[in-house]
Amino acid sequence: MRFLTIGMGHCGGKIASTFKGAAMEEEHLIVDVCGINTDRVDLESHREIPDSNKLLIGSGRGAAKDWREGYRAGTEARNHIRNMVRKLLQPDTDVVMLALGEGGGSGSGLAPIAAEVVGELGRECIALATLPFGKESVKAKVNAAQGLDMLYRQESVKALILIDNDKIVAHYPDSVLTDAYREVNNTAVRTFISLLELANTPSQADRIDESELRSIFGYPGFATLANHRSFANLVSGLDSLLLHSWEGSLFADADMSTAAGALLGIHGPSGLFTTTQVDGARRALKEMLLGRDATLGIFPKEHCRWISYVGIMTGLDVPGKVRELMGAAREEYERHEEILEARRAQKSMGLGFQLTEPRRTAPVQRSRPVTAMGVRRTAYPAAVNGDISSTLRQVMEFIQVEPLGRMTDVELIDRILMNVDATEEEVAACILRLKEMGHIIEPRTGVLQVL
Repeated sequence: MRFLTIGMGHCGGKIASTFKGAAMEEEHLIVDVCGINTDRVDLESHREIPDSNKLLIGSGRGAAKDWREGYRAGTEARNHIRNMVRKLLQPDTDVVMLALGEGGGSGSGLAPIAAEVVGELGRECIALATLPFGKESVKAKVNAAQGLDMLYRQESVKALILIDNDKIVAHYPDSVLTDAYREVNNTAVRTFISLLELANTPSQADRIDESELRSIFGYPGFATLANHRSFANLVSGLDSLLLHSWEGSLFADADMSTAAGALLGIHGPSGLFTTTQVDGARRALKEMLLGRDATLGIFPKEHCRWISYVGIMTGLDVPGKVRELMGAAREEYERHEEILEARRAQKSMGLGFQLTEPRRTAPVQRSRPVTAMGVRRTAYPAAVNGDISSTLRQVMEFIQVEPLGRMTDVELIDRILMNVDATEEEVAACILRLKEMGHIIEPRTGVLQVL
């Protein structure tokens, strides 16, 4: 079986390198790899990827952890990406896999473009991506949410497999982080290789062949993998093993009942595969995936102390982890933008420092006192001597035809004074009256919104 793995960004390059290194020891697997990156130093570090299959795009200094930078660099280098993929695609290439980390700038922005290129070349692909930690920055969450949304929409992308980084702590609580990352990549790659090994393992019972393995990748939607090994004497029954085989993995949890297709292979001692045990496993699989394309492979072996299973489910609905990510990204982004807007408004008002010439005449009637923070603000008088109805009418006529929107109180008074013949105190009194009438609101202190 032949894979073409396109590693994008730092994480994707690591996965592609791991896949290439592991495949060198496999007789029935050929893995062609290429790496695409906006970071020259990182791209050069992936030693398992031949230099001729490395493509540096953008500035060469990275994508500033911004999906827009990765997308822009990929768009500009689209023809180069196309030439690279076309060069590596072979007539006997069975699976094209995109490898990336969702959360950075390069992988999140590049993957949708690479998927489009694969589709234009008449092929389909699967994607293996990591999700950011829940405690990562709002930028990482937005990158991942935007990148996943764009990638999911691509017609050429069938199975979308996600590694849940939040599970790393539970699986490798005391490991050095770089070692944990390496183990995660190895687990994902070894699962694919184990599936292929089963497809090339003879069996006296039901078996899985390469054509079934290729076809299972054709169902669109999300996918998940399972790969586990334990002592055979700890397994009470094949049916319970099958039902729990998808739990506790590093892959994002998904609703198994929504799968369009599933393929599961069980390898273990011959004595465990009695007719009753196998019938129970088939019944459990059918109940779990009634009316779906579900295949069970049985691989008994004499004098085996271990039982292992490996499988894939495809055509799954959107995992709950992805829905959580989308909601968190939207909420944290809006909160971040509110903070930035407040800082921009504060900056536009300045720091309130002014030098004035010594007064040689009578004091000027207009004054703008300084608040405790030193920012100029107009003091709204409690009352203004005289009738302001004429001024109020002029102000109302002005704000009805002029698109003012949101601005500081000082800016609003200055705009009105430029168009209405009145004093600053009269305009301030009119604003107070308009606030009472509901024509002006104050969404936050010092900022007015004209409705």
